[in-house]
Amino acid sequence: MEIIILGQTPSQKNAKRMAINRRTGKPFPVTAPQVKEWQKSAHQQLTTQYKGKAEGKVCIGYSFFVKDKRRRDIDNMIASVNDAVVKAGLIEDDDWQHLSIGGADAELDTKNPRAVIYISEE
Repeated sequence: MEIIILGQTPSQKNAKRMAINRRTGKPFPVTAPQVKEWQKSAHQQLTTQYKGKAEGKVCIGYSFFVKDKRRRDIDNMIASVNDAVVKAGLIEDDDWQHLSIGGADAELDTKNPRAVIYISEE
């Protein structure tokens, strides 16, 4: 099955800032607003295109189409998509017992950045 997630896939790992807890005074990491917006949009797109939950282990292949030539780590984009797939309830978890990574690639598409994921049950 092919699923398309429109928009530039962010790196959740690199999109954090530190905030201070007003009650305790201790710092904690906060996810950037643009990442939260992408997560919300990805969740909607995933649940619209894929109904149900995979029964067993799945293999996911990834094709990323990025909006510019800025340096991006493909493993961070994979992690963002995996987190969205789990949050949308398509798979139980993104651990080795539920997910196998089939491959990943990225190329430039300035007009239509997106992630295309290919899910197959093993």
